[in-house]
Amino acid sequence: MSKKEKESYSKQDEKHENLDFSKTGYSNSRLNRHKMSPLSPKLSFDAMTIVGDLNKNNAKKLSEFISVDPQIRLWDILQTKFKAKALQEKVYIEYDKVKADTWDRRNMRVEFNPNKLTHDEMLWLKQNIIDYMEDDGFTRLDLAFDFEHDLSDYYAMTDKAVKKTIFYGRNGKPETKYFGVRDSDRFIRIYNKKQERKDNADIKVDSEHLWRVEIELKRSMVDYWNDCFNDLHILKPNLKAIDNIKERAMIYLLVHEEDEWGNLERRTKNKYRKILKDTSEIDLTDLMKSTLRANEEYLQKQIDFWQREFRFWK
Repeated sequence: MSKKEKESYSKQDEKHENLDFSKTGYSNSRLNRHKMSPLSPKLSFDAMTIVGDLNKNNAKKLSEFISVDPQIRLWDILQTKFKAKALQEKVYIEYDKVKADTWDRRNMRVEFNPNKLTHDEMLWLKQNIIDYMEDDGFTRLDLAFDFEHDLSDYYAMTDKAVKKTIFYGRNGKPETKYFGVRDSDRFIRIYNKKQERKDNADIKVDSEHLWRVEIELKRSMVDYWNDCFNDLHILKPNLKAIDNIKERAMIYLLVHEEDEWGNLERRTKNKYRKILKDTSEIDLTDLMKSTLRANEEYLQKQIDFWQREFRFWK
């Protein structure tokens, strides 16, 4: 990196100090200023993967840098590849020229959760790692909507035919719901974040409830991060609003016995999906869409920051 570029970073760094960055690495005042209702979620990017190519010269420079920098733990290093973790294991870095040439793909990958990076760590990662890559771009983005509300009694469904998997907690209520498969371009998770933190890291959450709707986007779907869940519905069914007792009984069955959907013909499925949507008091995806629209510009600036042609949020 040239002396001129470093001076430019330093000047922009001073501008960053005037922004309201929290310890999570993004401005809570901006992301959460749009309040719609007590159910209004908090929104952030929860995971990012950036890939690009290291040319021979940059590969040599980066290898030399990561070999001596104390913030990097390096292993599996050869002339044509290396693996590393940086910033207290928050960032994973992998370079493999042989594998990339064999599979005709870009040779370097960087994975991280921006919420776990401080402002200074973001700048360090951008300047010292990502800016070495050419033809860089995102291959994964995760959108996370956090609700301080109990979603166990909500019914989630999609208009499209996707695989749905449900896991139940000790209380017999749904605790995790998956839509799609892990390797698909879009994978949706709805889960009890408070319980997950307690089980995995024994972290106490002060809020009475914390549920997350997480949309994992890969490959071609990354470009549609701001329009990626129009087919999703998270509903609060009101069975008493259904006058026909047979339809009410069928809706009750379908909500509590998900496998029964597979016994219905397409037209019948559409009928009961429509009844579910029409009689539900709340569709949380409406709130998610409003929250996304309110924060779309700021989220786009986060994406632009990591791209080569956009160095800093303004």
